[in-house]
Amino acid sequence: MKNVVRKRTGITAGVVLAGIGLAFPAVAFAEDHSKPATATATAEARPEAGKGAELREERRKELAEALAKDLGVPVDKVTGSLEKFRAAQGAKHREERKDRKDERAGERPDPAARQQKLADRLDQAVKDGKLTRAQADAVIAAAKAGVLPGPGGGPRHQER
Repeated sequence: MKNVVRKRTGITAGVVLAGIGLAFPAVAFAEDHSKPATATATAEARPEAGKGAELREERRKELAEALAKDLGVPVDKVTGSLEKFRAAQGAKHREERKDRKDERAGERPDPAARQQKLADRLDQAVKDGKLTRAQADAVIAAAKAGVLPGPGGGPRHQER
């Protein structure tokens, strides 16, 4: 069963990458004169160790060979294009992670401002009929007492 799933995954990946190669011939035929991309250079650039890394490199090599055969281009060009694509995707993902980290690293809002926002949301819920005034007041009292979890609340955030 696992072999069937692997074959399907491999075929799907091959079709997708072949589509990318056909849809964007400039990428498939691009040449990087600054530094040749080889399987050994790729393996050295990645500090991964173990059988998983070897299997991954083997699958990548098989994929590049199959795509080269289907597209009628040299394996080196396909391998280079795939490496450029992976590098671009890696850079994109690293940038997205950095952006998310930067967003989270901002200053924490003032506790009084947080409580005011909570009170405003609860007031709106009371107006919408989702909560009663007594329920909203109970939540506000719990927040002020530090019972609610999260930033500025809960036992671990209280002074000892």
